[in-house]
Amino acid sequence: MKKKYLILLSVIGLFACTKNFDKINTDPNHPNKVEPDFLLTTSQLNTLNLYGGDMNRVVFFNYTQHFSGFQGEFERYTYNDNSNNTYWANTYINCLQPAFQIEVNYKDNPAYTNRVLIARIWKDFIFSNAVSMWGSIPMDAALAGTPSVAYTKEQDVYYKLLTDLKNIADSINLSGDAYTATADKIYGGDLLKWKKFANTLRLRLAMRISNDAPNGDPAFAQQVVQDVYKNSSQYTITAQDETAAMSWGTTSDTWSYLYNNVIYNYTANKATIPVLCESLVYYTQPYNDPRLAVYGQPSKQGPNIGKYFGQNISYGGGSKYAGNIVSPHTGLKQDDYSYIGARFLKPDAEYVFLSWSEAAMLKAEAALKGWWGDAGTASQYYYEGIGASFDRYGLTQDQAATYENTPGIKWGTASDTVGRSTEFMDWVQICTSYVPAGDYYRQVIMQHWLAIPGQGVDAWALIRRSRTLDFEPQFATYDGEYAYVPQRIPYPGSERATNSKEVAKAAQWLGGADDLWTKLWFALPNKKNPYLPY
Repeated sequence: MKKKYLILLSVIGLFACTKNFDKINTDPNHPNKVEPDFLLTTSQLNTLNLYGGDMNRVVFFNYTQHFSGFQGEFERYTYNDNSNNTYWANTYINCLQPAFQIEVNYKDNPAYTNRVLIARIWKDFIFSNAVSMWGSIPMDAALAGTPSVAYTKEQDVYYKLLTDLKNIADSINLSGDAYTATADKIYGGDLLKWKKFANTLRLRLAMRISNDAPNGDPAFAQQVVQDVYKNSSQYTITAQDETAAMSWGTTSDTWSYLYNNVIYNYTANKATIPVLCESLVYYTQPYNDPRLAVYGQPSKQGPNIGKYFGQNISYGGGSKYAGNIVSPHTGLKQDDYSYIGARFLKPDAEYVFLSWSEAAMLKAEAALKGWWGDAGTASQYYYEGIGASFDRYGLTQDQAATYENTPGIKWGTASDTVGRSTEFMDWVQICTSYVPAGDYYRQVIMQHWLAIPGQGVDAWALIRRSRTLDFEPQFATYDGEYAYVPQRIPYPGSERATNSKEVAKAAQWLGGADDLWTKLWFALPNKKNPYLPY
């Protein structure tokens, strides 16, 4: 679909060819060398298409339960190696390699200091996503063009990223060189915003590894958070225009994956188009959350026409545990469900990498731990995060204020489920969005999750590290077999074939099988549903 970018990938292909490496890299002024502006644009566009494209629908929609990706191997919590090979190659060749080439070719030229630093920030961002998906991964050596590359242990990836991001953020010279507004599709060359992005990314990663050992390193996480806090008012994301986001285009070679899949090619894909997930409905509708009208559209046909009706990711499974409840999903087609909100289906829709709302929720969570100023400020950041989310979607301050005073949403209060508890539950009635009084952590994580629909890689990491929200397992069959949200993606077959010794070493570090279910270091174990036997 992205025909224009085939040319960009052809250029990148030169970098992967060791035959041409010396020729390309010897002279900083060699005319064959690609300018950093072009390389940054290439990396950003390819990253947008990876995390916001096919991988989002196939892997992340059903893992994060904002939207439903319909049937398929990853969607049913199984595994497709061909797809995984593609995701791995896109990560290292299409996304990381262009940013790495900026560093290789311009790191010793003082005229490009800031541009190299920003390329490193972007490279660290991509690595931060890769480590959350696969665990231990190859880092910089993987980009040098050799087939056998050492893996870096998952824990060490986080330590390296957090150290590097601090050094980069401290080194950016706000009066120095910058990318052109045309080249930098995220911040238009704004150096201060990149500095804020780097520090806020540090905050995200620190909170990701903040669980008690062996599920993280809270001491190191606290150290990072408190260092970020020192200059947080100046150098973290605190406004809407500082959100790191990027938009697709309006032509056939630049428009978004969802527009192409759901709108432009609707006829060919109508049996499998992604729709609103049931989980998102029961976390919003009982609280009269006006964001539901942004995230989804009322059903246009079927038994729930005119209502917000989300698809269960098990497609009717779970009847064994539903007692006398008749499944509302039996026999329905995709068009009988709520479409994803029109905002996300535009050809030039945006994809958010890191938002003001998320930054505020991370600060609220850190404040709950006593790591971010006074613990009493947690509620301040919590409400800031809700307001930022509403503002992002064009909702009013009055709407936000009404929502913030709703029981269960208002800080420290319990949800009002009197006479309507089933409204807060999935159709099997084994999961609920109910918030107990005083469960501040659940409130913060719930609002964090609600603020990042479509950000699949981010929402999946949040779910795995927090394990506080209730989501129905994937009922793979109608006889009662089920599985909880997967813990990771296995290493691709392409790596096993070309780098077998290192993959075997990385698999040993997992402490379990190289499959979907072995927990990564930062994550908590799956939370057992009390209504299910295992």
